[in-house]
Amino acid sequence: MNGVLITLWLCAAIGVAIFAAMIGSIVTFRRSLRDCPPISTSAQAIEILWALIPIAIVLAAAIPVMRTIKP
Repeated sequence: MNGVLITLWLCAAIGVAIFAAMIGSIVTFRRSLRDCPPISTSAQAIEILWALIPIAIVLAAAIPVMRTIKP
């Protein structure tokens, strides 16, 4: 395999690992809705941003690699 495909598979593996860690954290640390106070709008925005940052990192690495692969 050439370097481009290795980089692409590395980006895919990183993406899978990030999503597995995020889902594992959500399942592990989820509390009952009646046990915690309502989350404010600013906290929800921060949580969404925190989830989108890894996606942006993986896409920023994968898109240039995908452009170099010839069909």
